[in-house]
Amino acid sequence: MAKKDTREKLFKLFSANLNEVKRHASISLEPDFEDGYICPLCFDVFFCKDLSNASKNPLTLEDVPPKSLGGNPKTLTCRECNSKSGHELDTHLLIRLNEIDARNFAPNSKYRTTFSKDGNKINGLIEVDNNGELSLYLEPKISNPDEVKKFMNEVFPTRTIYNPLLNPDKMFDRYNSETFNIKLPDQSNERRAEIAILRAGYLLAFSILGNAFLINSGLYKVREQILNPDQIILQYPFWIKYEFPEEMLGLNIISSPKELGCYLMIFNLKTKSSKKQFAIALPGPSSPGIGVYKNIDSFLYQDGDGFQNLQLVHIPDFAFVRNTQNAWGAHLIWQKYFENGNKSG
Repeated sequence: MAKKDTREKLFKLFSANLNEVKRHASISLEPDFEDGYICPLCFDVFFCKDLSNASKNPLTLEDVPPKSLGGNPKTLTCRECNSKSGHELDTHLLIRLNEIDARNFAPNSKYRTTFSKDGNKINGLIEVDNNGELSLYLEPKISNPDEVKKFMNEVFPTRTIYNPLLNPDKMFDRYNSETFNIKLPDQSNERRAEIAILRAGYLLAFSILGNAFLINSGLYKVREQILNPDQIILQYPFWIKYEFPEEMLGLNIISSPKELGCYLMIFNLKTKSSKKQFAIALPGPSSPGIGVYKNIDSFLYQDGDGFQNLQLVHIPDFAFVRNTQNAWGAHLIWQKYFENGNKSG
């Protein structure tokens, strides 16, 4: 019942915001409609009846970022978009972040792996507890029996100075020291994990700025990339590799240099072991638009010195969605902080 109430509340909020945005003289929809909701990903129109799970493609709650990474319900997407570009992406993002934690042996992390010795393998688990103590678990029951036997004979030989039952800390001691290899396979799709972060940044921006944010041709390719994660639609980086101060979390505008002008969503993703910050660039409604991604690559990732001249404006919560007077705030703040500041250029 709580989820249904939250969906109804968000529907009414964004529907009222859309009604206000549509009143602008520059907006013309054919056919027009009232009290509807536009899915921010596929742009299909939905109505109150589509909150029912009996609907062919109902509206669903969107936790942004994913709930498993510290997010909360902030907006709605249709079930098809939620399933296609949500679950399929967020799963890889969670796995990828957990892989990074495990490789860094972060507290409260664990990782399925393969131990090998002289070509003989055994499956297992690496686990780091809350105190940072590392444990290795062998799982012979889910491994090749022949290889397990050879592996155990190599790593735990019968000829040993110490009785391994009485001296477990010395079980690897023998006349010549024994070593074995640990393989940490990548179980995630890194590209899908990246698109999941792009998706989170895009939906966060929409949840703050509302429907006026969507009136932006530069975002077309962003949505296309989110809905088609296995295609290379955005060829250049769409993130800024920098650890920003905590007070910059949320919505920002890069005001200078003008070649890097964009909305910048800065947010944290939290696993059981760590907190990682991400800064996702989203095109503004005027130049450089989608070209900002190419400029990020050339300005920030080629010469290595581009970041020192980057100027950001942090945008506080002006209740863009809740306050009808601020319904067009996405464009007003862009004009104020980016366009007006770059007129001389």
